[in-house]
Amino acid sequence: MTPTKAPGRGEDTRSALVATGRRVFAHSGYDGASVRRITREAGTNLGAITYHFGSKRGLYEAVLTHVLTPLVDRVGEAAARAGRPIERLGCVVEVFFDYLAANPDLPRLMLQEVAAGRPAPDAVVAIIQRNAMYITGILKEGWADGSLRPGHPLLSALSVVSQPVYMTLMAPLIRQVGGVDLGDPGTRAEAAAHVMAFVRSGLAFASPEAE
Repeated sequence: MTPTKAPGRGEDTRSALVATGRRVFAHSGYDGASVRRITREAGTNLGAITYHFGSKRGLYEAVLTHVLTPLVDRVGEAAARAGRPIERLGCVVEVFFDYLAANPDLPRLMLQEVAAGRPAPDAVVAIIQRNAMYITGILKEGWADGSLRPGHPLLSALSVVSQPVYMTLMAPLIRQVGGVDLGDPGTRAEAAAHVMAFVRSGLAFASPEAE
């Protein structure tokens, strides 16, 4: 049966639920995020999540889709640039560092559910697969032209992006232990260069000087 009207203010209500759900899921995890808390903090009634998203799981999927899609779009833009494969992988690393600096809750949103052993929603899997496709496309170009060492496509792609994700997740501890503040643009650029040195040494046949 189709409801005659929304229990909130349409798109404003939907946006408020996504923003609030994102904050609460990142802070408390999926299990710790109650529908009552999310709707209360979003200023909506208790039935708003069911109306707009079908369930709490549907809201979680919408939150992840909302935060992941711009990142993957930017990775696609970096992958489509002109330049050698190793240079474009460097652009991907920079995209990850910059996007995660602006969205530091993203690793927590993803990894809490992974740690709980739950499968990701299908829509989220499709977005991540698109991201992997962009990066493996760069790698395969490098394998074809002989500039990159051949390897497993997905594992090699994960090796490129895992360090920015891990460093963002561990940023508070990194700052506490070593005084390294990834919130500082200069430090973040240094971290991106550090990661690319590892990527280059692991994947590129030629040294930076030889290139």
